[in-house]
Amino acid sequence: MSWLPTLKVSGRPRPHSTVAEDGVMIALAGFTLFALFMDGWRHNNLTGIDSFWSAAHILMYSGLTATGVWIAVVLLRYQKGLDELDWSAVPRGYGLAVIALPLAAIAGPADFIWHSAYGFENQIDSAYSPPHQGLFVAGALLAAVPAAAAWQRQSITVSLREYLPTVFAVSSVTAVMLFVTHQLVPFYAGVSTTSDFQNDIARFNDAFAPGSKAHHAEGLASALTHYGDNAFPYYFYSTHHTVGGILLFTTVLIGAVLVMRRRWRLPFGALTVMFTWPALLWPLLSKYEEWKLAPALILAGVVGDLLFARFDPVGPTKVGRIRALAAALPIVLWGLFFLCVALFEGGLGWHATLWVGVLVTSGGLGYALSLAVFPPFSGLVVEQVPPETPAAVAHSEGVAV
Repeated sequence: MSWLPTLKVSGRPRPHSTVAEDGVMIALAGFTLFALFMDGWRHNNLTGIDSFWSAAHILMYSGLTATGVWIAVVLLRYQKGLDELDWSAVPRGYGLAVIALPLAAIAGPADFIWHSAYGFENQIDSAYSPPHQGLFVAGALLAAVPAAAAWQRQSITVSLREYLPTVFAVSSVTAVMLFVTHQLVPFYAGVSTTSDFQNDIARFNDAFAPGSKAHHAEGLASALTHYGDNAFPYYFYSTHHTVGGILLFTTVLIGAVLVMRRRWRLPFGALTVMFTWPALLWPLLSKYEEWKLAPALILAGVVGDLLFARFDPVGPTKVGRIRALAAALPIVLWGLFFLCVALFEGGLGWHATLWVGVLVTSGGLGYALSLAVFPPFSGLVVEQVPPETPAAVAHSEGVAV
């Protein structure tokens, strides 16, 4: 075994990767994510799938392989040689790859075995198979590497150009997280909001029919037990399906925005980039038939940038402003979503009681998320920074940065 390199931990300060290295990293991870959504398009729109070796799978595993090769190149750049490998020479943030790459190497072959045993086309169940979950976790970790690397740098205020790998990384992580339950995402499966959908389910024998003048023959608790009867609570399940998707999407997306703001001053344009990337991905699952909903995401990013530029300027910021922005952004996003449904999808089928209520609830959820990311305290918002940096020293001394 003398041919194996020796491993050591020298204890010297770990290096920082460059923005260019992080840019290549997220480009490869983004290509892999796009291939994942292509595979989602394939499973959601085709039938008779009976082969593992599809174009989407080949592209996805090629992207994973290329990402692994690039990570190896980056890691070796900071080593003095191949005879002795120093863990302390691994760039900050790239330690995630030590977990992600072996996990992907195990989950990839396991995915083929699992498909062979349980089928290649098995409804929504396949997203929850153990190999797929392993691939999702590995993909999320790899996509997070540029953000983890940037988190360890000293800078608090960065330009949009410097911040692009980070914002794409965070946006990609949210996309991977939501892909697991993508049938809930309103930008793919929010059809219950349309007038056409509501007219369709009105033709069925609903066990608890909606409407202001409806006279229910039985309570909702009884209606929910009609699994095999002629009557079924269609409106109940379809409505909560979409509302649940809206709240889940809000939690992941707005939570990610707040975590980024906790660490950095967001450069103008960051939210537009962050919201545009998923706006291009989600319609892919419906063969871009739902592309008319995508402008809601893009415009919400633009409005978010304008709001942060106006109410969160450079300098000390009162935490109340951050909470107000966290509450306003979901209202803007879903208000634009409902507007797109009304204008481009044949009309909004939800009554004001529901859609206005969802806007209020989403705003309250955004406010609640701000309490988790920015715990209640009296004072000004201070960005988190790595330890043992000038900014961190200022932070520890109570100086607003």
